[in-house]
Amino acid sequence: MINCNRRDGSARAVNEVAERLAKRGHSVHLFARKAEDLDLSEIRWHRVPGLTWPEVADFGSYHILTNQWLKRHDFDIVHSIGCNTLAANVVTIQNIQPAKMEILKWQAEREKISPARRFTRWLYLRTTSNAERKLYTARAGHRSPMFLPVSRGVSAELHKYYRIGDAPVRIIPNAADTTLFRPITPEERRCWRAAQGLKDDDIVSIFSGGEWGRKGLDLAIEAIGKIKRAEVKLFVAGDDPDRERFKALAVASGAGDRVIFGGFRSDIATAMAASDLFLFPSHYEAFSLASIEAAACGLPIIAPRINGTEDFIQPGITGEFVEHDPAHIAATLEPLLANAETRRAMGVKARQLVEENYTWDRITTLTEEAYIDHLSAQKPQAT
Repeated sequence: MINCNRRDGSARAVNEVAERLAKRGHSVHLFARKAEDLDLSEIRWHRVPGLTWPEVADFGSYHILTNQWLKRHDFDIVHSIGCNTLAANVVTIQNIQPAKMEILKWQAEREKISPARRFTRWLYLRTTSNAERKLYTARAGHRSPMFLPVSRGVSAELHKYYRIGDAPVRIIPNAADTTLFRPITPEERRCWRAAQGLKDDDIVSIFSGGEWGRKGLDLAIEAIGKIKRAEVKLFVAGDDPDRERFKALAVASGAGDRVIFGGFRSDIATAMAASDLFLFPSHYEAFSLASIEAAACGLPIIAPRINGTEDFIQPGITGEFVEHDPAHIAATLEPLLANAETRRAMGVKARQLVEENYTWDRITTLTEEAYIDHLSAQKPQAT
């Protein structure tokens, strides 16, 4: 992983699993430019230098150096997040770049970004797509890696865009830290709300993340604007370079005083648990960590049928599906806004589902099992 931390979703997954594998007695080596918020007492960090900007140079310099360095080692498992190294024999897939490119191309037509930013984004996606193709495409005489897509949707995209041959594929989803992301007490809820200028009886939908265009914040804002109730609020956790456009949209939608732009949050777990719904009308995800974390906090998940949510949301039980349409989102929200007991019941079920299937301990166990099966398949069969 290029940069390990607990802010970025893919990086957070690396940290959570790497720490647990090390504590279970595995010898874990980490090749990364940065290693933040990570217990390195039982992990050997190999710092990878290189250019950090623009993004394509960050990826390219890491990719070249790591490919070279890994040739000097004899590891049983080289586990990569995506196409970060061609030496990988196990690959967790958080997204498929050609699929993401289609959404970002559509998004770019609506964004106000500089030509330089548009070019560097295009160059990064083209470069990473080429690297994916080299790693993911089956080659004669070369053993394919084991692929671990995080959702059924990503697995389908893997097969759609690449000829992977008979490479093993096993879905291992993202997860949540259920100790950090949890329901909170009424007093904790009141304190957090009071600090944000929210009332106890406000009904708060929370949206979390960056890349607001791709994640559908405009749809969420317009939906809130269609609900003409003063107590219905939208709390936006995160930031985006195009934030002024979204603030203007909130005003134009008639929800200027009901959309709170909260910025990046160190208290995101509390922010989620103090809210009533998780509203996330994203256009493309692999399997949103924020959605699982919100569910762990006891919130119903309101999102479209996209990668990950189609695996998690059980309509009427853990949340509801919506279309990429503000009117449909508003209509879906209305009965939930009117019934606090329904919201609470859905939140309880969402939390239970996370506890059963989406904890980092379980994901680590599934990852261990994948390693063992992959190594067993490499051994020659006895005759």
